[in-house]
Amino acid sequence: MVTVDGLTRARFVARLVKARARGRPHTLNHLVTSRCNGRCPTCLWRDLSGAEMDTATIVWLYGEAGRLGLAQLVAWGGEPLLRDDLPVLLAAAKRAGLVVTLISNGWLVEERWPELRGSVDTLILSLDDVGPAHDRLRGLPGLYDRLEALVPRLRHDPQRPILLVNTVLSQENRGALERVAPVAGRWGAGLYFCAMETGDMEAAGFVDRLGELALPPDELSAAARQARGLKAAGHPLLATDAFLDLLERDPGLTAYRCRGPHSLLTVAPNGAIRDCRRRDVPLADVDDLRVSGRGLASVLALPRRRGLLAEADGCTACNNPDIIEMSWLWDLRPAMLKKAVELAAR
Repeated sequence: MVTVDGLTRARFVARLVKARARGRPHTLNHLVTSRCNGRCPTCLWRDLSGAEMDTATIVWLYGEAGRLGLAQLVAWGGEPLLRDDLPVLLAAAKRAGLVVTLISNGWLVEERWPELRGSVDTLILSLDDVGPAHDRLRGLPGLYDRLEALVPRLRHDPQRPILLVNTVLSQENRGALERVAPVAGRWGAGLYFCAMETGDMEAAGFVDRLGELALPPDELSAAARQARGLKAAGHPLLATDAFLDLLERDPGLTAYRCRGPHSLLTVAPNGAIRDCRRRDVPLADVDDLRVSGRGLASVLALPRRRGLLAEADGCTACNNPDIIEMSWLWDLRPAMLKKAVELAAR
């Protein structure tokens, strides 16, 4: 939850509070494409399907999200900048009143920034290590040097976005936090980190796709302790102390109450609105909603979505700190309210 200027902050907070009070999601989580120029070994989302919604359908979706009162769009993939129409899409999201967060590996950001200026409130750059080690993980030689050149130019742009860095921890980058944290500080970026996701919940149960690459529990506990030390030393880690405490004592992250489906509507590249407990059985299809004239609001009334909200309360399949901390924000925990204010003021 991040914004740029005071007016944007005020609108964002007002929408978030209103959505929460009405029991409606506040974030549209959109995988705009599953195409990617990277080849990260920990990725679950590359090449999910060849189908993508067309420009007009996505513009309609973002308009519906705004009319429904959602507060923000998170656009990711894949690599979202591979869509030629991304500037048109993000401009439509801004017109709909959404705060826009863009997640990218950064390879194309400098090249396409002139088209995107003014439409990106927050830019999250993926950074899993430093130097050639990061390039190797991403399968993009020269990527780290591109990022080092990009960040100073963004910071001098009057329309610069808030800059965040996200690091995915796996067996492929052991010890990366202590290497990445100083870089994030030098870039003036907040730093998130998460254990890699290894699979999906489907109708038949959890499907583990990449579990062999995950860090073992003792190393995740150690990462939590390391993160706490880096945070105490002044590095810009954004994880709450509550999350670090949970990760240290329960590295499987099984002791939280999930509010993800309350907070998020997640849409796949092909327009499938995801049921996070049955990712192979969508709740609805965006194009069908548009053609039928039912609108996005109709999804909130589906019996299956109501069932999903109840099921999610007992589900801990997700180990993503965004889901956990967003769940705590939904439950109005003081630590998360404080963090939301701090992020909005960055």
